Amino acid sequence: MNNNHMDEIEKEDKKGSKSFGIITLLFLIAGGCFGANPGNLKQIFGENVSSLLISILEKITPFASLILSMLVIIVSKIIYTNSLKRYDLWKQSNEDDNSIDKIEENLSYLILLTSVNQILGFFFFGIGIILLFFVNINGEFSSIKALCLLMGFILCNISSIVIQNKIIAKEINPLLKGSIYDTNFDKKWLDSCDESIKLGIFKSAYKAYTSVSKTCTILWVFCIVGYGLLDFGIMPIIIVTIIWLVQTISYCMESIKYSKTK
Repeated sequence: MNNNHMDEIEKEDKKGSKSFGIITLLFLIAGGCFGANPGNLKQIFGENVSSLLISILEKITPFASLILSMLVIIVSKIIYTNSLKRYDLWKQSNEDDNSIDKIEENLSYLILLTSVNQILGFFFFGIGIILLFFVNINGEFSSIKALCLLMGFILCNISSIVIQNKIIAKEINPLLKGSIYDTNFDKKWLDSCDESIKLGIFKSAYKAYTSVSKTCTILWVFCIVGYGLLDFGIMPIIIVTIIWLVQTISYCMESIKYSKTK
């Protein structure tokens, strides 16, 4: 390793250490302010924020997933139909690759949309169970809200599976294999991808890994603050730590495995 490269690394370390020091100092100041008088902060923010969130969720949760899923189905139908028409025109006119790339990009955004809706479906269903059967245990049980909650959860999952199966259908990528209903779909589909697709997947996976690591750090801080302000207890920080460990260990183990196959 030459001296120029070493000097460059030292400069980067110095620059990074300054930023790290500033961030650490800000966290210490924030922690000092919070620790100095947690009782008043809890009285101001804790009960108000908690009651406000519960009030909002009680109103929107039973119907949120049902409404969102219907909107996603409508949007997906429009985008998918339009993409197929553009694909047929592309095959007939032999346009450049920019057209097919744009079609695949639109379908990728559609997968993102359905995936987010599915996650929100699980979120609202879980919150709905808590609010209907635990928080409101002594209150009046609403069978209509419970039915809407269940219908929204079912519609969310079924629509996500059907839409994603349509998107990965072989009209546009006939060389890709696997059925979304197959338990080994991920492996079969990845094995059938060419090198350019795999490279994009691997880059996306690394980006997801770094994003989750940063998010876990933020959530770790939030859980500590929430313990004092919102009476979280220790369970949230345990769950965040488990997720953090799973994604880190799985990533490192896979990295070690692939390094041995070189």
